[in-house]
Amino acid sequence: MSNVIKSYLLNVVSLLCVGWFLYDFLSLNIQFSEVMTDPEPPWEITMSIGSFASLIVLLTVSFFYYRARKKTKNVSPLLFPFEFAEEDEREKMITAEACKKAFVFLLFSIPIGAILIAFYPLLPNSFSFYPIAVLLLLSLVQLTVYYVSISKIYR
Repeated sequence: MSNVIKSYLLNVVSLLCVGWFLYDFLSLNIQFSEVMTDPEPPWEITMSIGSFASLIVLLTVSFFYYRARKKTKNVSPLLFPFEFAEEDEREKMITAEACKKAFVFLLFSIPIGAILIAFYPLLPNSFSFYPIAVLLLLSLVQLTVYYVSISKIYR
């Protein structure tokens, strides 16, 4: 059970790191678009290296965490979340049940997310990160549904 919690926390931290990196990248693109509209020097474009470094550290930690949990040598770092690595029939059934619940959640949440993103033109100046925040929030809730389903089944 503690492996499920560790995996969930690692996935949430990875979503937060990806969100931080995307926020900085979006800020970089906004600065670049301002330079393109007014190309008169002097101009400056800045991006925090911390978000990129945290993403690299997180990918490294995730890879080694997954490598330590998997008993075989041929490990794909693209396997995400880590509970997809089933070793017996019971784990396959647990994963299938949790995936089914997460899929049903997506059937209802994607249209709601699309409706929320449709409101983006109303607030581009005040909250430019809005579409990315909506997508990351949907991913966070989907992960939560998946891990709550797994934890209920394990009890």
